[in-house]
Amino acid sequence: MEFRVLGPVRVLGDGRPIGPSGPRQERILAALLLGAGRVVPVSRLVDVVWDGEPPATAVRQVRNLTTALRRALVAAGAGKDVLTAEGPGFTLRPGAFDLDAFEEHAARGEYRKALDCWRGPALAGVDSAALRPDAERLAERRLAVLEQCLAAEVDGGDSGAVAELTALVAEHPLREGLVGSLMRALHRAGRQADALNAYQRAKRRLADELGIEPGAPLRALYEELLHEEPTPGRCFLPYDVPDFTGRAAEVTRALEALRAGRPVVADGMAGVGKTAFAVCVAHRAAGDFPDGQLFVDLHGHTPGRDPLPAETALSALLLQTGVPASRQPDGLDERAALWRSRVAGRRLLVVLDNARSTDQVVPLLPGDRGAGVLVTGRRRLAAVDGALELGLDVLPPSEAEALFTAAAGGRPGAGVARLCGYLPLALRIAAARLQSRPLWTVEDLVARLGSERRRLAELRAGGRDVAAAFALSYRDLTAPQRRMFRVLGCHPGGDFAAAAAAALHGTGVAEAERLLEDLLDAHLLRQPAPDRYGFHDLIAEHAREVADPDEAAAALDRLLDHYRDGDFSFAAERANLVAVTALGGHDEHVWRIADRAVAALRERGHRDELTALARAGARAADRLGDPHARQLSLANLTIAHWESGRLAEAVEANAERLRLVREHGDRAAEAASLARMGALYGMLGRYRDAIPLYRQALVLAGETGSHAVACLAWGNLSNAQEVLGQYEDALTSAARARAIREELGDGDGAVLATAQLGLVLARLGRLGEAREVVEKAVCAAVEAGYAFGEAWSRIDAAEVLLVDGCPAEAHAHAERACAILGRLNHPLLLTMAANSLGAAALALGDPAPASSAYRLALTTARRIGYRAQEARALLGLGAALDRHPDADRHLRAGRALHDEIGLPGLTRVP
Repeated sequence: MEFRVLGPVRVLGDGRPIGPSGPRQERILAALLLGAGRVVPVSRLVDVVWDGEPPATAVRQVRNLTTALRRALVAAGAGKDVLTAEGPGFTLRPGAFDLDAFEEHAARGEYRKALDCWRGPALAGVDSAALRPDAERLAERRLAVLEQCLAAEVDGGDSGAVAELTALVAEHPLREGLVGSLMRALHRAGRQADALNAYQRAKRRLADELGIEPGAPLRALYEELLHEEPTPGRCFLPYDVPDFTGRAAEVTRALEALRAGRPVVADGMAGVGKTAFAVCVAHRAAGDFPDGQLFVDLHGHTPGRDPLPAETALSALLLQTGVPASRQPDGLDERAALWRSRVAGRRLLVVLDNARSTDQVVPLLPGDRGAGVLVTGRRRLAAVDGALELGLDVLPPSEAEALFTAAAGGRPGAGVARLCGYLPLALRIAAARLQSRPLWTVEDLVARLGSERRRLAELRAGGRDVAAAFALSYRDLTAPQRRMFRVLGCHPGGDFAAAAAAALHGTGVAEAERLLEDLLDAHLLRQPAPDRYGFHDLIAEHAREVADPDEAAAALDRLLDHYRDGDFSFAAERANLVAVTALGGHDEHVWRIADRAVAALRERGHRDELTALARAGARAADRLGDPHARQLSLANLTIAHWESGRLAEAVEANAERLRLVREHGDRAAEAASLARMGALYGMLGRYRDAIPLYRQALVLAGETGSHAVACLAWGNLSNAQEVLGQYEDALTSAARARAIREELGDGDGAVLATAQLGLVLARLGRLGEAREVVEKAVCAAVEAGYAFGEAWSRIDAAEVLLVDGCPAEAHAHAERACAILGRLNHPLLLTMAANSLGAAALALGDPAPASSAYRLALTTARRIGYRAQEARALLGLGAALDRHPDADRHLRAGRALHDEIGLPGLTRVP
């Protein structure tokens, strides 16, 4: 629904008129629209309708007319609150309103779009003496915007503005702004005499009709056109430091943009070297801007200084272009117009350093593309249209080290650069301190910077202070942004997600994301990856320094609750999980966080973090003395050692768990521990010792209803029986494992049991069935996206195909399994897959790749203690090397280990 007052007063719905109905309702609608969003008193509406001579029933009639108008609007689809009675009057809340659109376009400098909102004189056709001043006010506002529009178009070089300005000056001869625009337009068109004559006509008219002289801006423009010429080639740039280091790519891009007439905006965190970069670029670009190089420090973040108002900055720029303060107009708009006219047609370079906001910069931008503009600021200034935006980060390590070396008189300092976070300001301060302390060595400086609690205090020298620079950025934040900054300093990890920030702040994720983006725009945060945020090391230290202890403690508790109970990506947060579980004094949280994370990290192959979390959880549970927490944490530690191939440590942890659960009578946990010990014995080649453990586990699992343990025990029992040549028993065990998995709806577990069943069928010579079963397992794993299961089933498929005399197909399966397991970082299965790959390559007559695969299997098996696979790798390597002198040595070692383990025969292909 569209409301109009810039022309006839109308309400339109889908392009069709809705109202008003009659002249009285038209006047009421006009008055309500002029006061849109505010209460318009009934007394005002009475004056508007009857122009001071109301009947006795005026108030009732106004209420009736307004109520009828509301009914018409609601019937046409407006909301029920579009027009409401409130207190002494009524409030109209228009949706699309041409007056609002006009002002919004004008505020954005979209003057022609603003003027297009008009469809005739304001309130056209509304005959009300009470509304006449409003109509005149709107007409004056339209003329003011038209004046701004033409001034901007003249500054932009629009030669077509002369005709329109000539007509407007004839209609409004006393408006000095229009006269000035006409003078500039005539001057730009090469009509110098006409421009001066326009001034003389206006001067006479003002004297004759008003008895006054033209205002100061118009007189200054006349004098400029009459006498002054631009001062050529003056340079106001600061000193260009001789040891400016790095940023070659950014310098090149900035120079190319300036030469192409494109503004450059460089932003970055405090101390990143924005001013040095801008000055360096400006000096190198000076030759392309022979009419002068201007520089203004806008003091957006200067200790002890308020940001420079745009009006004051314009005065500085005008002074640099030769306009004395006495000839500068007072208003911002007038001063900006004079600035644009001074720059027009001149090859000037303008550096606006240390900007605080877009509002501070926009009035300072020249209107002519011939002028180069380079802006720096801590915040992103996205509203500079068409600009090349350069986000300056800390220096790469090599460039940071080079900068320190240059600033420190040639003394290298890689350690100093790292401790300074590669931040140029910190590097220069550190170098200055070293230079001012002749007895210090670089090592002394490194030692002083080594303490995080002292580092910011050490980074101040000669009026330069890293902490003070950060404090100015912090000062500019809103209260919610400051609180977010402080509590983020409590996070013990590196980068983090919005959900973790929300927990620290105690707010929702959407609000947290908004605050994080605000801090990112202020360059107090970095974004190392999509949806991830983090601090620079020195800013993190500053955040901790400004933190409130009570606020920080509460924030940390919320973060621990989030990692214990919240929804997040374990893989993405794994480093943070390690960091929070290393905190002291939070044992209850620690063991539960570790217990929750183990399964997810195990599945994705993050072995280092898995081990760190499992160890932290076990230590925390020990300190708590909670038997349940201890046995679960020991189970997790066993899994971590198992997955990483530390089999001896896994046996030790599982033995401790087994002792603990037996001591406390936890028979379900005892069943699980026995099954795990059997699997560990099997990896160590103790298959005969493993079988009784599996059977004990099955008895306990049956007694306690532990179906998951029963599945695991049956599957592993089948594996031990297959290795020992007990194929019929192995078949029965594998079938039992698969049946229970399927009954439980455990699709992933069923994949593993099915693959084992296929392998046993092959050992029994039932090759057709075996191939069908393992292919089913592979397909199920692929369809489910179960990477571990796919690798497992492909290994068994390769073994089946080798038995069936199909080495090429076996090779493809084994190769794919190796690729998956390399990605999952799973050494146990990788050993098996590499042996299968070596056997397939050897069967294909390719001894070189076979040797390579067997060597991988041998190295991995020895590292993790997987003795059966070590024996197979040795035998395979001996066969692949054939007549090589080492072949016999490998064969002997393999047979000896095979016999030591006590296997019945060489049941697998080498």
